[in-house]
Amino acid sequence: MSSAVGEKRPASRRWPFVAIWGGAALFVVVAFVVTVAALNATVYSAGGFARGYMDAVDRGDVSSALTLAGVEVTDDLDDSLLEVPSLGGLDDVREVSELPLGDGTRTVTLAYTLDGVAGESQFVVREAGTRFLVFRQWSFAQKPTATIDVTPRNDARFEVDGREITTTGGDVATRFTVLAPSRFELSHDSTYLHADPVEVSALGVASTTAAAVDIRPRASFAAVLQRQLDRQLDESCVTQKVLLPAGCPFGRPVDDRIVDEPVWSIVDHPAVTVVPSSSTPGQWLVDEAPGTAHLVVQAQSLFDGSVYTIDEDVPFTVSYAMTIDSDDTLSFQ
Repeated sequence: MSSAVGEKRPASRRWPFVAIWGGAALFVVVAFVVTVAALNATVYSAGGFARGYMDAVDRGDVSSALTLAGVEVTDDLDDSLLEVPSLGGLDDVREVSELPLGDGTRTVTLAYTLDGVAGESQFVVREAGTRFLVFRQWSFAQKPTATIDVTPRNDARFEVDGREITTTGGDVATRFTVLAPSRFELSHDSTYLHADPVEVSALGVASTTAAAVDIRPRASFAAVLQRQLDRQLDESCVTQKVLLPAGCPFGRPVDDRIVDEPVWSIVDHPAVTVVPSSSTPGQWLVDEAPGTAHLVVQAQSLFDGSVYTIDEDVPFTVSYAMTIDSDDTLSFQ
C-alpha cells in the first residue's frame, strides 16, 4: 500500500542492531590492539624473552634453554656440561634495564638471586621477525653462555648430575661451556676415591668461574692394599726358602756357607697409608711403611768351619706407586 504524499515513513528498525554490532566490533578491535601491545611490552618483549630463557634454565628444561640460546652441543669435552640441568634456585628475577645499542640489538639486564646469592646477567638480543604477524620474536645476538674451569685434583674424573666426566688429566684445569646463569654440584665417587660435593655457579654471560674437586682416597683403598700386601708377604715371600726372596721387600745376605734352608716369618706387617703423588698427577703412593721380618738359618763359617745359627729380626720398608685406570683397575709401578 503506497504512502500519501507528505506522509512520514517510519525509521528503519535495523539501525539499532547495526550500531550495537559496530560498537562491539570496534571494542574487539581496540581490545585486540591493546592486548597485542601489552603482550609485546611484556611476554614478547626483549626482557620477556630473556626471562623465558632463564626460566627454562632454572627448571632444568635443557632442551628448551639450548633452543632459546641458539646453542648447538658438540661431542667436544668442553661441551660436556651444556646438557647437564642446572640445580636451579633462581628467585626474585626482575628487569633492571633495556637499552638499544643502535645496531638493531639491545641489552637486557636482569637481576636475581641464585641460591640466595645476588647476581646480575646482561643479555644482548635482537629482533627475529614476528609471530602470527603481530607478536615480536627475539634471538640472542651473543650466546648466553659462561665458562667453568674445573680442576679435579689427584684424578682425571669428576661427576656432575650423576654423569662421569673424564678430563685430560688430574690436577689440570679443563674449561667447560655452560648456560648462564646456572648452578652445578661437582663430586667424585668411585671404588677407591671420593670427593665431597662442591657447588659452582656461573652467573654473568661470558664470565669464567674456577672450581676444584678435592679427590681423596677412601679408607677402603688402604684396606684393599693392606690385604694385598699382607697376602704377598705371608703367601709369596716367607714361603721362599732363600736368603733374598724374589719380588719381596726384605732379604739378608750371608757371607758364609748356608747349612740348611732359611726360614722366614713376619713379625710386624707394614701399615699401609695411601697419599697422592706430589710430582705425578693421577698417581697414588704407599709411603715408606716400616715392617719387620725374622730369619732363622744355620751357616758355617768359611774362616774356621764353625756352625752357627742366624736367628734375628730383619727390618724393611715398603713403598710403591700406582695409578687407577678408568675402570678402577689398579696398576702398580
